[in-house]
Amino acid sequence: MPAGLLDAGSAALATFGTGVYAARFFDTESGELGVYALFFAIFLVAAIVPFKLVFLPSEVRLLDLPQEQQLGGFRLTLPAGLPVAIGGGLIVLLAWIPALDADLSLVVPLAITTVITGILSPIQDHVRRVMHQAGRSWLAAATSIVQLAVAGAVITAAVVLDLDKAWIPFGSLALANTFSIGAGLVLAHRAAERAPGDPYGFRGLAVSGRWLTGFGLLPVGANFLAAAIVAVVAGEVFLGFAEASRVAARPLLVFVTGISAVLNPPSLMAGRDRDPAAGRRIARISKLVVVGSGFLFLAWMGFDWAGNPMAWLVEQAYTVEGLTAVTIIVNIFWGMLFSEEAQLIGGGREVDIFKIYVIAAVVEIAIAFTAPITEGFAVPLAILGFAVVRWYGYRWSLARLYAEQPPDAGPETIGAGTTLTPM
Repeated sequence: MPAGLLDAGSAALATFGTGVYAARFFDTESGELGVYALFFAIFLVAAIVPFKLVFLPSEVRLLDLPQEQQLGGFRLTLPAGLPVAIGGGLIVLLAWIPALDADLSLVVPLAITTVITGILSPIQDHVRRVMHQAGRSWLAAATSIVQLAVAGAVITAAVVLDLDKAWIPFGSLALANTFSIGAGLVLAHRAAERAPGDPYGFRGLAVSGRWLTGFGLLPVGANFLAAAIVAVVAGEVFLGFAEASRVAARPLLVFVTGISAVLNPPSLMAGRDRDPAAGRRIARISKLVVVGSGFLFLAWMGFDWAGNPMAWLVEQAYTVEGLTAVTIIVNIFWGMLFSEEAQLIGGGREVDIFKIYVIAAVVEIAIAFTAPITEGFAVPLAILGFAVVRWYGYRWSLARLYAEQPPDAGPETIGAGTTLTPM
């Protein structure tokens, strides 16, 4: 667990650092931060496609091999994953549509660096996940530390040398992912045995990954559409304030991600085994941890006061009074549901999740159209609408799941989990 938390924390800090840089150096009033928010939202969409469609199914297939051979399995997984990662990275160019009126000197560097990062990021995540399931979590932590160190060095150099800010947030992540992928593959090669067999084919992987891709895309896709709607109907200024608040509120979800890494495996098994008592117990623990830590974060970082480090790191997050506090509350509500989602995945209820997410996405997009009235609050309120639908939908699906008899346990439920990315 310490290695897992160090890995998740280092990776999250690298992304968080680039978000802080953007919030500090991109102007809100001119819409620069709002344009960055559009590219960040579409970057999450780009990263989900190869993860859910190819990399996650390939990781499940690697479980059939001994752990040392799993660590040498990148020759089996990357030939199918790399083309999909490239295709996913090109999705980033969709952010240009709602940003057509933005300055090209800002949009072009953001587009180039976000495409590159969108290609590299899911590959780096895949390398780290394989290390974890191969029992080499400290190698994953070392890979993330390289990412954090490179991102920090690039951002520091950018500030000291006064480099063009448009290239820095995603440019630093692109370089960080490049170096960490290289370091990770070298570390894995030194500790691995050669994995037997031919490279996995895309078609076979995509069959098992299609529903995972569907419900993985819906929340991040809805977030991008909601952000684009806010930018169009209310202006990029309000989207910029929402983005600054998202960055300031992000530490809570980083913490929840670390906790979910520990509680997701038993949640998956509870769903797989149709064990409602275990499912309720784990969900109760997860909610207590998330709500308790959430209100601590709310008191500490939700408001502009002397003891809040975000008040000077991300000053623009507190320009609109109450916006960061509302964003943290939304993150609490969203983070409370990770155990229930893992139970549904463990029980093979991906189709149920997909249906729930379709309805939730419609609700989120509809709420985004209130931006002329709700302004910067439209983004967190839209995501809250998605979370409320998840809440009721998961209760319905879990009741159906636990009314069934447990099937024979299989490896297909191992390794899946939730992605805490909305805010």
